[in-house]
Amino acid sequence: MGARLLYHFPMSPFSRRVRLALAHKSLACELRDARADPTLLDEARTHTPLRTVPVLVEPDGRALGDSSAIAHYLDHAYPDAPPLWPSVDAHAVLEVATLVDVVLNTLVDVGTRFYAAHASDAWPGIRREMVGRAQRALDALADRVGKLAQPTVARSGWCAADMWLFTGAAWLEGLPSRTATNANVAQIVSLGWSLPPALATWVEAHRGRADVRALE
Repeated sequence: MGARLLYHFPMSPFSRRVRLALAHKSLACELRDARADPTLLDEARTHTPLRTVPVLVEPDGRALGDSSAIAHYLDHAYPDAPPLWPSVDAHAVLEVATLVDVVLNTLVDVGTRFYAAHASDAWPGIRREMVGRAQRALDALADRVGKLAQPTVARSGWCAADMWLFTGAAWLEGLPSRTATNANVAQIVSLGWSLPPALATWVEAHRGRADVRALE
């Protein structure tokens, strides 16, 4: 049996949510920074056909890509540890996680894959449609956290929805400071979305958690 490995990008919200999920389950892992070392990125891609990061490799050699798949796997593989997807407020948990993915996937796609069209006459329509979709999801998330009767999405406490929301909103909040050094980040920031104040406030309230501090 080998060590549990996580190939990750340190700043990626998708990688960070998996690190929080592993911490929630009290599962130790060896971090392998695939951003800093291209050979580790190549190594990660030998484990799964998805060619994405993060990639979790279990001690028995089982490998999984995609942060959502990893989190669902961890709940069923380690059912005695605290749940990532609790039955309490299950609909709200899934809804929040889904909205976060809508925001991240949409903004990343438009700021990278779609950005080749930014000089064309089609760009204003693409940007209006896609960024509008992401902004509506952000506003819906802000509305949900503003109505919470407790600090976390589920009444049972910290879970996958909180991990998704924290890592996603914190990543968006930090993007403007990275525009000078990362062209893709500059393109994402230029799209014209805004992080609602309620989400920034919610993020700030959770920065002191030990598992969150360990991400830095």
